[in-house]
Amino acid sequence: MVITRKTLLPAAALLLTACSGLGARGFDRNDITDVHVDDFQSTEMDHCRPSDVPLGNARAAEFFRRAKLVDARTLHDHYDYAPCFVEGTLKYRSAPCEWRIRTAATGSIRCGEQERLFACDDCDDLFVPKPPR
Repeated sequence: MVITRKTLLPAAALLLTACSGLGARGFDRNDITDVHVDDFQSTEMDHCRPSDVPLGNARAAEFFRRAKLVDARTLHDHYDYAPCFVEGTLKYRSAPCEWRIRTAATGSIRCGEQERLFACDDCDDLFVPKPPR
């Protein structure tokens, strides 16, 4: 068998797609279920408080419904880093995962060794504290 550039490039692309864990179906936010907020973390409590992030299971789930998948370079180049976040658990395609949402409207979902990064340009309303009832 002779391997040429014409056969190598498509094969490499197919292999990378298969190894990425996204597979042919790709990432589908509709496969996210059972979103639970577990904790709030901050390295700068004077500048970043629990009221700065979307606390509550429904708001966290909504963040991931609205957010877009981004790569690390896009996240670094176009979004601010925030010193605080909420974190919790969810299920993606029935697999247990951990997630974080930072006050800069960025987030991540880690399922095993794979991490997906998110940014939301249309989530400002989720970061506004809910009025007391």
